[in-house]
Amino acid sequence: MSQKKIFIYLGLLLVAALTFYLLRDEAEESGWFLSEEEKKAKAEWMAKGSPPGGISGEEQTNFLQNLDESIPPEKILKDYLEWAEYPPNSRPLTKYNEDLTNPYFIQLAAIQMVDHPEDKKPNGYSCKLQPLQWAAIGVKDPVHITLECFNTSNYEKTTVNVRSVKLWKEFDGNKFVALPPDGNDKGIDGDAHAKDNIFTFEWRPTYKDWGDMFLEVEMEYGKEKKQGKLLTSFFSSPYIPAEWSGYFLDIPKEGSLSVKAGLNVFKAGNYHLEANLVNSGNGDPIAWASFDGKLNAGRQEVEFLFYGKLIRESGYEGPYALTQLRGHRVNLAVDPDWFAQGEEGMKRILAAKTTEPDKELLGPHKENYITKEYNLNNFSLKAYESPEKDAKVKQLQDLAR
Repeated sequence: MSQKKIFIYLGLLLVAALTFYLLRDEAEESGWFLSEEEKKAKAEWMAKGSPPGGISGEEQTNFLQNLDESIPPEKILKDYLEWAEYPPNSRPLTKYNEDLTNPYFIQLAAIQMVDHPEDKKPNGYSCKLQPLQWAAIGVKDPVHITLECFNTSNYEKTTVNVRSVKLWKEFDGNKFVALPPDGNDKGIDGDAHAKDNIFTFEWRPTYKDWGDMFLEVEMEYGKEKKQGKLLTSFFSSPYIPAEWSGYFLDIPKEGSLSVKAGLNVFKAGNYHLEANLVNSGNGDPIAWASFDGKLNAGRQEVEFLFYGKLIRESGYEGPYALTQLRGHRVNLAVDPDWFAQGEEGMKRILAAKTTEPDKELLGPHKENYITKEYNLNNFSLKAYESPEKDAKVKQLQDLAR
């Protein structure tokens, strides 16, 4: 090899090394070197109300006392700066945030079965009792729960014969028996396919079935007719406090996207509401936003503000789709306003007693709302700023020194 070629290769190697060094931080921030599990963990705390380390997204005067001492202050500061690029009520949304992209379904893992409760070795079968919706909302639409068992050696579904079904509500340490659901594997009453070895229960709540519901099923399964018992749970919210009216309006607002949604409120109170913003073409998630506030009875309007930086970073121009509208009326025994009422408010707080479940759910809005067309230049790349954020950053910087 000639000396000239050697110098060329060394030069190319030097350029590659320099490029890697300069782009390393950006690559780390973009998650290029993260495993799938690490990406999922990061997506989880970026989407939620607080970063790791014990910092809450809410305003706190003594947040330093809650910091995780096992995490270096420099790491806590770095994570908080990344998390706080967006406001607490408008967060990133990715494919890893399955609890937000598909909020009405909670995937359960199959349970390895044993022949006797004291056995430590599984018997070769796994079974699952899976609610297809995490909550029954209202009294018109039923909730469905599927039961299936399979051989763990070949994952082949096996026959299931239901022996008994029990349903009850639990509240404040007490059990209240409820009417158990009917079930079948005949392709009717919510069962998707007849004789496919997936047994489907269908249950419709009554107005007294408000709270955490527990379903217990005893069955025979497998060619050996083994005996088993499974337990699952879901929430029941028969009273509808409000419903989405179908009115929407989207407008640019200070570099972000404001989407207003109409509600018919039947019961006044404090509400927590959420919505997702996705690409209208391929459904890729972009952001989710939340609303917290008091709503009077009657026709009301709430605003979901999708932060501009999130939209710009997605790379997608409009139109966008507003999806997965969800929420509940907050039914806590303590009214947040009491904390600002001095001595009288403190008396009310101390006297408060929980007598009902803590929420009443809104039903989903089943159709997506499609926004107007937008250019990415409609939205700002500016990071979120607030006095609370500045104060936390300063305290963390002082701690890290």
